[in-house]
Amino acid sequence: MQHFCVQSIDIDPIVGSDLNPLVVQGARENISYFSYDGIVEVKDIAVEEGHYDVAIIDMPYNFFCQATPEEQYAIIKHAKRIADRVVILTIEDMDEMILIAGFTIVDRGVANKGKKALFSRQVIVFE
Repeated sequence: MQHFCVQSIDIDPIVGSDLNPLVVQGARENISYFSYDGIVEVKDIAVEEGHYDVAIIDMPYNFFCQATPEEQYAIIKHAKRIADRVVILTIEDMDEMILIAGFTIVDRGVANKGKKALFSRQVIVFE
Protein backbone atom coordinates (compact mmCIF):
# COMPACT_ATOMS: atom_id res chain seq x y z
CA MET A 1 0.00 0.00 0.00
CA GLN A 2 1.94 3.04 -1.20
CA HIS A 3 0.66 6.55 -1.82
CA PHE A 4 2.53 9.33 -3.56
CA CYS A 5 2.57 13.14 -3.45
CA VAL A 6 -0.87 13.96 -2.16
CA GLN A 7 0.23 15.79 0.97
CA SER A 8 -1.25 19.04 -0.32
CA ILE A 9 -4.80 17.68 -0.04
CA ASP A 10 -6.67 16.83 3.12
CA ILE A 11 -7.27 13.08 3.43
CA ASP A 12 -8.68 10.94 6.19
CA PRO A 13 -6.42 8.43 7.88
CA ILE A 14 -5.69 5.36 5.79
CA VAL A 15 -7.48 2.22 6.93
CA GLY A 16 -6.08 -1.14 5.89
CA SER A 17 -6.11 -4.81 6.63
CA ASP A 18 -4.60 -8.11 5.61
CA LEU A 19 -4.69 -11.66 6.92
CA ASN A 20 -0.88 -11.85 7.01
CA PRO A 21 0.72 -10.10 10.01
CA LEU A 22 3.95 -9.51 8.05
CA VAL A 23 2.04 -7.70 5.31
CA VAL A 24 0.24 -5.63 7.95
CA GLN A 25 3.59 -4.60 9.47
CA GLY A 26 4.94 -3.66 6.02
CA ALA A 27 1.86 -1.56 5.28
CA ARG A 28 2.23 0.27 8.60
CA GLU A 29 5.86 1.04 7.76
CA ASN A 30 4.93 2.33 4.28
CA ILE A 31 2.22 4.60 5.69
CA SER A 32 4.64 6.00 8.25
CA TYR A 33 7.42 6.43 5.67
CA PHE A 34 5.13 8.62 3.52
CA SER A 35 4.07 10.63 6.63
CA TYR A 36 0.42 9.57 6.58
CA ASP A 37 -1.82 8.59 9.43
CA GLY A 38 -3.29 5.14 9.31
CA ILE A 39 -4.63 2.08 11.02
CA VAL A 40 -3.74 -1.33 9.60
CA GLU A 41 -5.05 -4.46 11.26
CA VAL A 42 -4.87 -8.21 10.81
CA LYS A 43 -8.41 -8.66 9.53
CA ASP A 44 -10.38 -10.20 6.66
CA ILE A 45 -12.05 -7.81 4.22
CA ALA A 46 -15.21 -9.90 4.72
CA VAL A 47 -15.67 -8.43 8.20
CA GLU A 48 -14.94 -4.81 7.25
CA GLU A 49 -17.93 -2.63 8.14
CA GLY A 50 -16.82 0.82 6.99
CA HIS A 51 -17.47 2.48 3.63
CA TYR A 52 -14.65 4.18 1.74
CA ASP A 53 -14.06 6.32 -1.34
CA VAL A 54 -11.52 3.83 -2.65
CA ALA A 55 -10.21 0.39 -1.78
CA ILE A 56 -6.68 -0.48 -2.89
CA ILE A 57 -6.16 -4.23 -3.09
CA ASP A 58 -2.88 -5.98 -3.73
CA MET A 59 -4.07 -9.46 -4.72
CA PRO A 60 -2.12 -12.37 -3.20
CA TYR A 61 0.31 -13.67 -5.80
CA ASN A 62 3.25 -15.68 -4.52
CA PHE A 63 4.17 -18.95 -2.85
CA PHE A 64 3.61 -17.64 0.67
CA CYS A 65 0.32 -15.90 0.04
CA GLN A 66 -1.95 -17.35 -2.62
CA ALA A 67 -5.66 -17.07 -3.25
CA THR A 68 -7.95 -19.38 -5.18
CA PRO A 69 -10.18 -17.87 -7.89
CA GLU A 70 -13.10 -18.19 -5.46
CA GLU A 71 -11.18 -16.27 -2.78
CA GLN A 72 -10.18 -13.61 -5.32
CA TYR A 73 -13.80 -13.19 -6.38
CA ALA A 74 -14.88 -12.90 -2.72
CA ILE A 75 -12.28 -10.16 -2.19
CA ILE A 76 -13.63 -8.25 -5.20
CA LYS A 77 -17.25 -8.64 -4.04
CA HIS A 78 -16.38 -7.37 -0.56
CA ALA A 79 -14.51 -4.45 -2.13
CA LYS A 80 -17.71 -3.58 -4.02
CA ARG A 81 -19.58 -3.60 -0.72
CA ILE A 82 -17.17 -1.27 1.11
CA ALA A 83 -15.92 1.14 -1.59
CA ASP A 84 -17.15 3.29 -4.47
CA ARG A 85 -13.97 2.75 -6.47
CA VAL A 86 -11.38 -0.03 -6.39
CA VAL A 87 -7.77 -0.22 -7.51
CA ILE A 88 -6.37 -3.74 -7.80
CA LEU A 89 -2.78 -4.77 -8.34
CA THR A 90 -2.55 -8.27 -9.78
CA ILE A 91 -0.34 -10.54 -11.85
CA GLU A 92 -3.37 -12.36 -13.24
CA ASP A 93 -6.05 -11.45 -15.77
CA MET A 94 -9.03 -10.52 -13.60
CA ASP A 95 -11.19 -8.61 -16.08
CA GLU A 96 -13.95 -11.22 -16.32
CA MET A 97 -14.13 -11.60 -12.55
CA ILE A 98 -14.33 -7.82 -12.11
CA LEU A 99 -17.13 -7.50 -14.68
CA ILE A 100 -19.11 -10.42 -13.23
CA ALA A 101 -18.91 -8.73 -9.81
CA GLY A 102 -20.77 -5.77 -11.33
CA PHE A 103 -17.94 -3.31 -11.79
CA THR A 104 -16.92 -1.27 -14.83
CA ILE A 105 -13.20 -1.02 -15.59
CA VAL A 106 -12.37 2.68 -16.01
CA ASP A 107 -8.58 2.65 -16.28
CA ARG A 108 -5.61 0.32 -16.27
CA GLY A 109 -1.87 0.21 -16.57
CA VAL A 110 1.11 -2.05 -16.03
CA ALA A 111 3.75 -1.62 -13.34
CA ASN A 112 7.06 -3.28 -14.22
CA LYS A 113 9.82 -4.02 -11.76
CA GLY A 114 13.39 -3.91 -12.96
CA LYS A 115 14.98 -2.81 -16.21
CA LYS A 116 13.96 -5.98 -18.03
CA ALA A 117 10.44 -6.01 -16.54
CA LEU A 118 10.86 -9.54 -15.24
CA PHE A 119 8.04 -8.90 -12.78
CA SER A 120 4.92 -7.08 -13.98
CA ARG A 121 1.62 -6.32 -12.33
CA GLN A 122 -1.58 -4.96 -13.77
CA VAL A 123 -3.06 -1.93 -12.07
CA ILE A 124 -6.81 -1.93 -12.70
CA VAL A 125 -9.21 0.83 -11.64
CA PHE A 126 -12.91 0.03 -11.55
CA GLU A 127 -16.18 1.41 -10.22
